[in-house]
Amino acid sequence: MAFREFTRSDRMSAQILRIIAVVVREEFEYDKELKHVAISDVDVTKDLSIATVYFNTLFPEYQKDALAVLSENAPFIRSILASKIRARKVPQLRFVYDASLERGANLESLISKARSTDPGLDNDTEEE
Repeated sequence: MAFREFTRSDRMSAQILRIIAVVVREEFEYDKELKHVAISDVDVTKDLSIATVYFNTLFPEYQKDALAVLSENAPFIRSILASKIRARKVPQLRFVYDASLERGANLESLISKARSTDPGLDNDTEEE
């Protein structure tokens, strides 16, 4: 028996990610809360009943508004998803703000600050 590299939930996650990214961009293009939203990841449970959709915003002040709009429109997005995927059951959608970009930028600034204050480190050379 051949070993599968990806599980069914992984394949479903990738498909849902592609479809929802297009739906948010095209269906909500005039909605100011979702104008700068990017879908970053989707996790689907093993039984394919729930899909957690992670999103980022270009402007953090729109985070709560974007979450409210996405959550409110989850049934509409799910109906579009149902028409585009071939599955018996379409998972419930749960939207979660993905703060990984903010955490990464914060860690980068802390590392830069630590490097600039370290007297034993030559600040003119950069490591690759």
